[in-house]
Amino acid sequence: MFQRKNRQRNLFILCFLLPPLILYGVLYIWPFLYAFIISMFKWSGYSAEMTYCGFDNYASAFRDPIVWQALKNNLFFLVFCTAVTLVLSMFFAVCFTRLKMKHSGFFRIVYFFPNTLSIIVVSVLWKFIYNPQFGLLKGILETIGLGSWVVNWLGKKEYVMGALVAPQAWMYIGFYMVLFIGAIHNIPEDYYESSMLDGAGQFRQFFSITLPLIWGTFRIALVHLIVNAFEKTYSIVRLVTDGGPGHASEVMTTYLYNNAFKYGKFGYGSTIGVLLFAIVAVISLTVYRITKRDAIEF
Repeated sequence: MFQRKNRQRNLFILCFLLPPLILYGVLYIWPFLYAFIISMFKWSGYSAEMTYCGFDNYASAFRDPIVWQALKNNLFFLVFCTAVTLVLSMFFAVCFTRLKMKHSGFFRIVYFFPNTLSIIVVSVLWKFIYNPQFGLLKGILETIGLGSWVVNWLGKKEYVMGALVAPQAWMYIGFYMVLFIGAIHNIPEDYYESSMLDGAGQFRQFFSITLPLIWGTFRIALVHLIVNAFEKTYSIVRLVTDGGPGHASEVMTTYLYNNAFKYGKFGYGSTIGVLLFAIVAVISLTVYRITKRDAIEF
């Protein structure tokens, strides 16, 4: 009797799980597998003619200097965008929770607001800010007597990557700030009161109490930013610089798009997509494993 009820229960659960699993397989797993299949062919994407080439596309990708340049740029975003976003979002979260700044509710809204904007709006706004003829940054530098610092930030190879870090960090800081604020609010106040009696200051409290107790949230944010550095950079690069000047700001996703839809190399574009997936998976899993710690219960 018990086994019969158990089978009925499992069948009931399976009936509810099966439709989303099928959708997941059709909309996510199958397209990835199909992309891997296409990467083994030379195909324009617009004709029925597909020429099998084995792993030639992968060999071409490893010899392609633009692929390596794009990967280097993605790693640049991974390091600098992640560092700037995490540091500033954590700083603001601590200021609004532990330091109890005045008007913190207003500033939370102000800092979170860029995250509500469309990427198109952000791109147009920062193109205006960086404009070397009439941009906001030019006006500020000239006002404070640093007019000689005005350059074409988006038109010079030595400046363009650094210039693209600012809009991405500006857009995402508010989101991670709110994420960290929620995690910090869950920490019992008794911990901080006890540490204050022992003479611990704000700096010591952060590294001894706050960061260890929100480490799980921090890890999730870190992995999310790693994925963003490879996948979410497409829009800002496409709209602001289009990979220029001279592929100096090219990223893997923009190069994938160009090959697949501009140059008629759909097979080669799929190859870049498969490599991108493998790189993101390896880096994300590695970082997640390195940062793994025993859970601290409170």
